[in-house]
Amino acid sequence: MIKTKLEMDFLDALNKNFRISLDDPREDLSETEVSDVMSDIMIANVFESKNGDLIEVVGARVVTTTVTEMEI
Repeated sequence: MIKTKLEMDFLDALNKNFRISLDDPREDLSETEVSDVMSDIMIANVFESKNGDLIEVVGARVVTTTVTEMEI
């Protein structure tokens, strides 16, 4: 089974990393779409870390993992 997730990284008010992960992103998701959404998240102040507001977009990536279940 192959699993994918979108990881979006931000900095919070204390310059600590804050990550938002979404399972099963669209396969045709563009860098521009992700960048726009990350900016919207910051502007709308939708999420807050334990260290305060998100203040900067750091980066994003799609992570693909292959999972093999074992019969035990």
